[in-house]
Amino acid sequence: MGAAERPAGPRTAAPRTAAPRPAAPRPAGPRPAGLLASRAEAPPAPPVRRPAAVLRPHIVNYTGFDTRFTAPRRRLELPTGFVTLVFTFDDGLWVTRGAELATARLRPAAASRALIGGPRTGPVLGVHAGAVHGLEVNMSPLGAHRLFGVPMAHFGQGPVDLAEVLGPGGPRLAERLREADGWEARFELLDSVFAARLDRGPAASPEVRGALARLWADTGPGAPARAGAEAGWSARRLRARFREEVGLPPKAVARLFRLQHALRRLAAGTPPAEVAAACGYHDQAHLGREVKAMTGLPPGRFATLRGGLPPGSALDRVPGRITSVLLPPPSA
Repeated sequence: MGAAERPAGPRTAAPRTAAPRPAAPRPAGPRPAGLLASRAEAPPAPPVRRPAAVLRPHIVNYTGFDTRFTAPRRRLELPTGFVTLVFTFDDGLWVTRGAELATARLRPAAASRALIGGPRTGPVLGVHAGAVHGLEVNMSPLGAHRLFGVPMAHFGQGPVDLAEVLGPGGPRLAERLREADGWEARFELLDSVFAARLDRGPAASPEVRGALARLWADTGPGAPARAGAEAGWSARRLRARFREEVGLPPKAVARLFRLQHALRRLAAGTPPAEVAAACGYHDQAHLGREVKAMTGLPPGRFATLRGGLPPGSALDRVPGRITSVLLPPPSA
């Protein structure tokens, strides 16, 4: 949450103990009726770095965020198929999931200073009070399974404590990151923490890795069955291994990947009827139902809010995926 927001200027060389900066007043809680969002525009690029080479098969990137707006902002975080770990360095961030956008109930994200989100098929609504500071790690589910050493289905059962996946030092990691001297020092700290955990969990099975690649490339009806046949596994065995290593069953992964292909085309301005035909939906109505169910937005509304921004813009945190939309006030 926050990767596409405006960084707060060149502070990376200064420790967090430097003289305080003027900051916008923060409300005691979210104010849905007065939330503001800018028109879709390409924001400045946030501080982003790839992990150390040994970690690149598992972790996509590290992204810092440090925003200073005078009004609250809302972001819709879309299903991507990746695992997201967010460290918050201060208060002012609220999140929710699995609710209608207009009536979503928000909860503060700062209690543990960290949020872990596994692969999902629905949106997450995030709100910040205008000023929020932190860091985000995006990793593949197979990488998270290797680094955390827990079944990926665990991430769909509610909040996950950092101590469960990072050991006794997990709850202290957010504070260590906050106290580090700039973004590069924070990224190096994450490299050292994750590199020390490379043997925590098992290596990904070639069959699951191959099935994931097949599902990304094949959006047509029956893709999970074809992926299972290619792996030489029964549907039951494929589901069990996906639950362990990915966190979603093959049919849900196929649905999610098809959505991502559709969102890429919708964001580029392709008419919905053409998107439906290209991405394996039965018809335009089927596309509309799926996009609304998985993002909370009808296809046309999604395209309008994206404002023509292509995948890979500063609004998106994972290369090649549509990850976020800035939302207007609920009354808009």
